[in-house]
Amino acid sequence: MEPERVVIVGAGQTGRGMFGALFFEEGGYRITFADTDSRLMDGLREQGYYTVEEKDLLSGDVRRVRVSGFECVDVHDRDAYLDALARASYIATAVFPESFEDVASVLADMVRVRMERGIDAPVAVILGGNFVGLRAYFQKAIEGALSDAERAFAAAHMALATSKANRKVVNAGTVDGDRFALTGDNKSVLPVEDRLPFGAGHRCPSFFQLDSNVELSMIEKIWSENLIHCSLGFMGACAGYETVNEAIEDERIGSLALYAWHEGRRALDSAYGIPIPDEAAIKVMMEKFDTPFFHDRIARIVRQPKRKLKKGDRFLGPAILCIKEGIVPYFIVRAAAHGFCYTDEQEPESVEIARLIENEGVDEAVRIVCDLDLSVVEERIAHEMLVDAVREVACPRWMPPALR
Repeated sequence: MEPERVVIVGAGQTGRGMFGALFFEEGGYRITFADTDSRLMDGLREQGYYTVEEKDLLSGDVRRVRVSGFECVDVHDRDAYLDALARASYIATAVFPESFEDVASVLADMVRVRMERGIDAPVAVILGGNFVGLRAYFQKAIEGALSDAERAFAAAHMALATSKANRKVVNAGTVDGDRFALTGDNKSVLPVEDRLPFGAGHRCPSFFQLDSNVELSMIEKIWSENLIHCSLGFMGACAGYETVNEAIEDERIGSLALYAWHEGRRALDSAYGIPIPDEAAIKVMMEKFDTPFFHDRIARIVRQPKRKLKKGDRFLGPAILCIKEGIVPYFIVRAAAHGFCYTDEQEPESVEIARLIENEGVDEAVRIVCDLDLSVVEERIAHEMLVDAVREVACPRWMPPALR
C-alpha cells in the first residue's frame, strides 16, 4: 500500500522541528515540505536530511532525530504545489499570520483541483499557529473564495482542525555539518481538534492527541504561556539582555512577568473556568524558562512586535479579557509597554514603532499598532492604560515639552 502523503506548509522551526520530526518518526508517511524560501527548499533538497535535537528542559537529556526521505516544493511553482496538496491525506500549516491569506487561497484552489480530478479521498488540514480563532479564520477565507458547489465538495471531503503546536524550537546552527539543524524541547504529542474527516478504521498518527477543546487550549496557551514568554522578552530587550534566562534571573523582570501571567490566568479562570495552575506547576514553568539547557534568545522572542502587540494576541487579548471580567490588567499592560520602548535595527518592526511614535505620538501609535477600536469601552480602557504605561516605561523620553 502506498504511504499516505503529508504536505507541511512552512518549513521553518515548527514545520521542520515539530510537524516534520513527528510525522517522520511515526513512519509510513510520504512527507513534502512547501515553503516560499527558495534557497531553503533547494538546500534541504540538496542535503536530503536535517537534524532535530530534542532536549528535556529539566534534566538536559538530549536525543537526535535525523529526518530524511522528504520532498521539497517551492510554492512559487504553483502547479507542483497544488499537485502535492491535491494528493495529500494530511496538510499541516506552520506559517505566521501574514501568510494566512495566501495559504487560504491555495487551499481553495486545491479544492477546485480535487473537484476537477475527481479526487474524493478525505484530507485533514491541521492548522498550526499562535492565533486565536485559527479555524474560524481559515473556514471563512476558504469558503469565501469558493462557489456553492465547491463549498459543498469541501464540506464533504475536507476538514479543518486546529492544532496546538507548542514545541519551543530554535535554529541550532551547524550540527555535525548540518546547517538546517534545529533544537527544541521534547514534546512528543500534538493536540489536534477531534474533527478529522476519515472514516472508521483509518489509522491516525499515534502522536495526535485528539481533543474537542483545542481551540480553548490555544487561547490558554497564547494568553498565559506566550504572555509570560513575551513579557520576559520585551522587558529583557529594554534591559539589554540577550537570552530569556538573563531576563528571568533579573528578579524585578521575572516577578513582573509572573504577575502579568497571573492576571491573565485569573481572567481565563473567570471567563472560561480554566483553573489557575498550582504552585508546583508554576515552579516547573519558571524552571523551564530558566533552564541552562535551552538558551532562548531575546531577539527571537521579540521578533515581529507589531503582531504580538495586536488586539487578540499575547498582551491585548488577555488585557481586554481582564477588563471584561472586572480585573485590572496592570502588569499585562506594563509588560506590553516595553514592546513600544525598545529599538533593534535588526528587527524592522521595532524601528517602525519608534518612527510611528515620533511622527504620530504615543496615543495614536498605540491605537494603530494594537488595532484598537476606541468606540468599544474595553478597548478604550486598554488603550488609555497602555498609553500611560508606555509613557511611564519610556519616561522622560517622550514627555511633552510643556510637562518637562
